[in-house]
Amino acid sequence: MIVDCRPFIDQVCLRLDPLLRQAREKGDITMYKLRMNLVGALAACMLVPPAAAQTQPAPPIIYQPDPDSPIGVRNPAAPEQSQQLDFLIGDWDVALTLHPPDRDSISYQARWHNHWVVNGFVVMQEWRGPFATGTELRSFNPVTGQWEGRNYYTFRTAWTESTGEFVDGEFIVETSDTGSNGPVINRERYYDIQAASFRMSATRSEDGGATWSSVTYEMLCTRIE
Repeated sequence: MIVDCRPFIDQVCLRLDPLLRQAREKGDITMYKLRMNLVGALAACMLVPPAAAQTQPAPPIIYQPDPDSPIGVRNPAAPEQSQQLDFLIGDWDVALTLHPPDRDSISYQARWHNHWVVNGFVVMQEWRGPFATGTELRSFNPVTGQWEGRNYYTFRTAWTESTGEFVDGEFIVETSDTGSNGPVINRERYYDIQAASFRMSATRSEDGGATWSSVTYEMLCTRIE
């Protein structure tokens, strides 16, 4: 999933305001912060419709999953722990809410197409939303006892590495990234796992895991039958 909502929000703002781009290019920090606050408020208004406009159609999802893309099956020869991610396999409607630290929350709908690839040894998660697309590849490493993954999303245009493990019936994924203040760890918690739904919430740490933020984004995934 989306690792950090702030790069995504910033890209929306930069596209909206040429003066904001110029301030960043010239290194004018004061003007950049002022324009970002102003345009950020505008972006939030554009992405989160007011109560009176709730009946308006949501932004279209970019690149719907290929209906012919096979779900596939887990290979019986794969590590036994591979069955831990059986709950993810399939197509999902996603209700996602971003919680930027300095702006109002942003909610929208997305789709997730999760299937087995590489002869049933690897889980591929394909994200399709109105503002970004992406993919995540996960496989279980019996030597480390963890899930290992690589993620690529269009708002970042770079690969990131992740590890995951099941703890007390919840799937915990940590992804290493680089933020404006240096290295960042993003932690996703998959919980309330049911046959037809599950929830996920994320927090982040900028001090190597010593402290964690409040929830940065959360989502409810409902299986498409």
